[in-house]
Amino acid sequence: MQDVFFCICLALFLWMLVSAARGRIEFWSAEVLKVRGGGYVPPEPYFLTNLLCRSVCYTLGFLEVGPIKIVGKDRLPKSGPRIIAPFHIDAGDASIVSSLIGISPMYYLIRTTEVLGFRGWIGAMTGAIAVDEETQEGRTRAFKAAVAALSSGGPDAQLVIFPQGQLVPDEVIRRRDFKSGTMTIAKICARKRKEPIWIVPVGVHYKTDPAESTLFQKAIQGLGFKRFRNLFGHQNYGAFAVVGKPFKVTPKAPDLEEIARGLALEDDAEKATDMYVRRLALLQKSALKHSNQKPYGR
Repeated sequence: MQDVFFCICLALFLWMLVSAARGRIEFWSAEVLKVRGGGYVPPEPYFLTNLLCRSVCYTLGFLEVGPIKIVGKDRLPKSGPRIIAPFHIDAGDASIVSSLIGISPMYYLIRTTEVLGFRGWIGAMTGAIAVDEETQEGRTRAFKAAVAALSSGGPDAQLVIFPQGQLVPDEVIRRRDFKSGTMTIAKICARKRKEPIWIVPVGVHYKTDPAESTLFQKAIQGLGFKRFRNLFGHQNYGAFAVVGKPFKVTPKAPDLEEIARGLALEDDAEKATDMYVRRLALLQKSALKHSNQKPYGR
């Protein structure tokens, strides 16, 4: 009799487990389709999802980028909504962002072409807001979704945006490459939330000289696995990221003294972008300077 009761309980438990799993799969399948369509804000990432995905990013960073050193991490705002705005150089930037913010939840903008296949599932579970850059409607929908994500997020909501919208492999700062949408999003969200939004510029430099190889990288090369570290189409030998002093975007007109001191951005999105680009150029020089110091990372 006890065996029968046990079997019934086990069958009931398995049925409930399968039903719950089916329900979650159906839920996330629908979310993936919405994300792939572009301009959609998925659910805020769960802790375990963040932990898993950041771990994958850390591992890829170790294998494909090499040692990642971050300078000025203490400049990140201790609290409040923010936009993390790094220089976009390489696919390895995802590993740098993961090293910078840890497992705290975030939303980020990504192209619709990058959420196809299994990547759509990853994107839906990690806060991806896809942008269809082929049409103005697609860009507008993504813009509105980014505003919705940051303006209605929690007290420490964060959004990762690469203001260029494309990779700049030569690491050269050109003002024409930077769009003003990031600054406009920050201003709209500041007014909606009735509190300041912080914009954090981050300079990034990758080491590409094989002479800078770590012992692990040399061992891999020595064993003949030349393609092992070519996931991004080329090989890096480490990276430096320098976090700059955050800009404050206020709901009302910014204080002129704060603008003069480089603490706040202009109301005009183009002028604000000018200020951001100037600071980013300094951070790029700093990242290059740090990477050239010997020994590595000091």
